[in-house]
Amino acid sequence: MNLEKELTMKTHDHHHDQTEQLNAAWEKSQQNEIIEYLNAGGKLAGQIEKVPGFTEALNRQLDTLDCSDGRVVSGAKMGLAGEGIVADEKEKEILAAELIRRREELGRKLTITGHEGCGAAALMHPGPDSDKYGYQGAEQLATQTGNEYLAVSHAEFKSPVHNERALLLECTGRFDAANWENFPPQFISSAPAFKLGDAYLKKEMPALTGIALSDHGLGARFTVENPFYIIISANDQTELDHLTSLAEETLKDFGNRVKIDGFIAPAEKKD
Repeated sequence: MNLEKELTMKTHDHHHDQTEQLNAAWEKSQQNEIIEYLNAGGKLAGQIEKVPGFTEALNRQLDTLDCSDGRVVSGAKMGLAGEGIVADEKEKEILAAELIRRREELGRKLTITGHEGCGAAALMHPGPDSDKYGYQGAEQLATQTGNEYLAVSHAEFKSPVHNERALLLECTGRFDAANWENFPPQFISSAPAFKLGDAYLKKEMPALTGIALSDHGLGARFTVENPFYIIISANDQTELDHLTSLAEETLKDFGNRVKIDGFIAPAEKKD
């Protein structure tokens, strides 16, 4: 067998395996209680707190900054695309200050990760060395803010494929959706909790939604009846209304395969 033919066959086998994995991920997520409820026309407000495990998930001390990528879960997770690699200089200053504040509030170091095959790193630094830039950016952020750095490989991913059914816009800074088994597979943007602003979200939301609706994610499986969800965990009605409007405007080009819903988080429980 010549080399070209052998490579073609290996590529075909890889795509076949990935398709099978994506199909299996889709079928599993179709049985998720929250997805079933949303697809039936339900609204999360007043209902999500009835799902087992919600109260515990909402009152965690988040101690890890991972990529928004749903495959990467290294602790009680906060998420940003490429750990903030798409942020401009002003946004990076805000993020650094927030990470220092959170470290001091927690009383121990946070973990900041970089991961293999980061799409955000590839977007910002196209080419074969994109992973290097992703790792370097995360490590520099950890050093700058006095936190720990951890490199994450494919072997440590929660899923072998992008199985995200939703993008969570997380405003509370205490909602550990990534480790709540009853929440659908998700991208996480903690940008609202980090106070990174609308301009940052206008970059991050379409990038993450675009992955989900592409062949890298569940792609064409998303339809009007089975949309990709933007879920907002807000602190109050004003925040929920604002982010709903921002998401509607920012993601309008994706059409009716994207739907937006959210809820106001109950007040934090103090010990």
